[in-house]
Amino acid sequence: MIRITRRSMAKLLALAPVGAVAMTGLTLPAAAQSFAGTTTDLSIPNAYQNFKRGTIHSLDPSTRGVVVVWPDLGRVKMKASSLVAKSTSGDGAVSNAYEELKVGQTVDIQWFDYVDFLVAKTTPEVRAQAKAMVEKGASLEGVVGSRPVVRLFTLEGMVVKTYPDVGAVDIINAVGGDPDAPPPNSGEVIRLPQIRTAAGLAALAQLKAGELATFVFSVQTALKIHIIR
Repeated sequence: MIRITRRSMAKLLALAPVGAVAMTGLTLPAAAQSFAGTTTDLSIPNAYQNFKRGTIHSLDPSTRGVVVVWPDLGRVKMKASSLVAKSTSGDGAVSNAYEELKVGQTVDIQWFDYVDFLVAKTTPEVRAQAKAMVEKGASLEGVVGSRPVVRLFTLEGMVVKTYPDVGAVDIINAVGGDPDAPPPNSGEVIRLPQIRTAAGLAALAQLKAGELATFVFSVQTALKIHIIR
């Protein structure tokens, strides 16, 4: 029997609960890649950054993880990229190092939400492409010499239902995901992060229930964190 549980979705990257299309506030770039036979130019445009103030709920130094509570979104789990480092201006600190963060601090964060880089029916070629994407990672568009600073992860499973109008998809028996998070149990249905890129939405419209599909998303990533108090 198929079981849809909040616990299983929380385990897998805090994905949206099935039965309620909970979407992020980020408008994602049409340039983000769905499967096109290449891993070049995997980048996230700077125009799609978020700037929000929240409170640090928990930290995981072993993975540079940080969970922030936003007034409007609740708890959001993200990774602090290598760009989260101490920097100052004439007026004082403009960014703090990860090591300076403490639970309970109020912080301003410059960050990216999930971005879909691949939406495709599963084939050996697609699996290889997804693996190559994850190994490469994504950089920031327009930054000269920018090395990949945003991690990617892949998910594969059988499509249960798609919601093309809102960029949502439910899958079952998912494999993959963030290696820092435990996988869902067999038979649990999860809803993936919202698909918003033009290429991703076009690919989503072609998926049918019962088909195996492969997805690549970026990890929610902090670029700068400024401690307010």
